[in-house]
Amino acid sequence: MTKEMLHRMKTAGEYQRKAIRALFPEEMGGHLDVIEREMKMMVMEAAAELLKSCNKEDANRDGQSHERRSKVKKVDIA
Repeated sequence: MTKEMLHRMKTAGEYQRKAIRALFPEEMGGHLDVIEREMKMMVMEAAAELLKSCNKEDANRDGQSHERRSKVKKVDIA
């Protein structure tokens, strides 16, 4: 992505945040801040778990392919 596209996406996110805040009374700003922080933490935890599970699957696949290659075959010499 280009820098301009990333900037536009960030700006769009800021507008979305402002639009959601405009739907609620100003007194709820503190509550919305807490909810926003919690949601960010949940997304980060979910992403971390996803990466961990992907890394485990890759490691398992690599180990299995190594086992397949390293099996010993019996050879009869006549």
